[in-house]
Amino acid sequence: MFERLKNGWRLAKATRKLVFQDRSLLKFPIIAFVVSIIEMIAIFIPIFFISLSSSSAVSEALIIISLLAFYILVTFTSTYIIMAMFISFRSFLSGKKISFGSAFSQVKPYWKLILEWSLFLSIIIMVLRIIESRLGSLGRILNLISSMAISLATLFVVPVILDNKLTPIAAMKRSTKFIIDHFGATFGGLAYTDLYSLAIVFGGLALLIGGLALVSISLVFGAVVALVGFIIMIGGGMLLYLLSNIFRLILYDFANYNKVPPGFSADLLQSSIKNKKSGIRGFVPGQI
Repeated sequence: MFERLKNGWRLAKATRKLVFQDRSLLKFPIIAFVVSIIEMIAIFIPIFFISLSSSSAVSEALIIISLLAFYILVTFTSTYIIMAMFISFRSFLSGKKISFGSAFSQVKPYWKLILEWSLFLSIIIMVLRIIESRLGSLGRILNLISSMAISLATLFVVPVILDNKLTPIAAMKRSTKFIIDHFGATFGGLAYTDLYSLAIVFGGLALLIGGLALVSISLVFGAVVALVGFIIMIGGGMLLYLLSNIFRLILYDFANYNKVPPGFSADLLQSSIKNKKSGIRGFVPGQI
């Protein structure tokens, strides 16, 4: 167990070093954050003002419609951006680095598959939200369990769609099979990547809370501390977005194509990709 955790930490550390060698990758989480804020404002602010002058039944319907539209839009743009980020990262590893705009251009042929995936996942999430609202405490428990299962099953959906051009159900099945067939310190490494970023997020959150508490003593100083904390928190969240996705892609490419990025070793990655039945992973390029 200790060795697996240590390997997980090494994988997370190697991922950070590799990602920071190509600073252009930092543009992707920034774009994702800005776009999500714009989408949220564009959808929810008009709905808010409309609902103020509408009946309760109409307001509820507007909330459901706006939430579904928001889930679809955010899932589509997030998947599109992550796919472009994966293309950019792979080009960096191949030594044939492409431009930021070129990475997005290469995602265009996938837009229908991304839209299908966005609709599929958003409808599932929306159904779970409705069940939760109708069943109270039981609904919250079912929603929590289902959300965790969906999050796990979809961890590798984006690279699966990118490499195999599969429909939503087939992509989720392939992603789930990948997780079932390959496990070990993999999620230890993923957890350590997350912990690194989460430490920054919580550090920023602590400053934000501390700054708000100081406002009563000094408005300017408290506001400055809170603002710095907020910026650090957002930065940590974007770093989490970047490192977690790239780490999953590294594991995916190693398991399927035996690719070992700079700063990693085959032995270290091999210790993280294990066959469920035998405990030993044999490489079969192009298969999961």
